Amino acid sequence: MRRKRQVRTARKRVVSAGGVVLRGEVPEVLVVSLKGGRVVTLPKGQVEPGERYPETAVREVREETGVEAAVVSPLGKVRYYFTVRDGGEPVTVSKEVHYFLMAYRGGEPRPQLSEVEAAFFLPVKEALDRLSYPNEREMLLKALARWRSPGARGQAAGPED
Repeated sequence: MRRKRQVRTARKRVVSAGGVVLRGEVPEVLVVSLKGGRVVTLPKGQVEPGERYPETAVREVREETGVEAAVVSPLGKVRYYFTVRDGGEPVTVSKEVHYFLMAYRGGEPRPQLSEVEAAFFLPVKEALDRLSYPNEREMLLKALARWRSPGARGQAAGPED
């Protein structure tokens, strides 16, 4: 009887932060498209050493889209796993993303990084149809509920983790 060879995969942890940037009385949400337009997602990116999650979210929104936004409140985090190849060896990546409700402050959306093909605002209903990942649709719904609460658009939160 032959034994199956067990392949051990290396593991890597990645922590990111991003924003659900809303603007307007009838809210629109800022999104980016990647991979030939096949992926529509919220702006997010890796936390730099010494950086707090809200700072990362503000920086990543600006770096990916050119838009200035302010943190209103934390929305929560999601965790997911995927596998990549590193020199032919499989590596399992555990990715944790901290999301924040953010208020638009200025700037015209335009792609700033090579992996971002387009940056634009969408009406919320259309964004719910076009966002590629269910966990991002959930964060948008959470953000929308808070956005509609009294005074939410005028307040910006202090640094939180």
